[in-house]
Amino acid sequence: MTTLSELKLMYQEDQLVEAVIEPVVVEESWIVEFRHVRGGLVLLTDMKGGEMTYRDLESASKSALAVGFNQVRIND
Repeated sequence: MTTLSELKLMYQEDQLVEAVIEPVVVEESWIVEFRHVRGGLVLLTDMKGGEMTYRDLESASKSALAVGFNQVRIND
């Protein structure tokens, strides 16, 4: 489980290097992931531990930018 506040702290501690938005084809929505400095991706989750999904790119981008990044990579 990695909530927005936990991701903000990770960003401030220089543990994250990139924000990435990925499509979820089955649900026609988007998820937000962050690349960790040691490799691998950290997924933005809700308070219950489920992956956060967004219906549009704008909402997903706002969440990614809220962590602290100035830009977001979008994989489509």
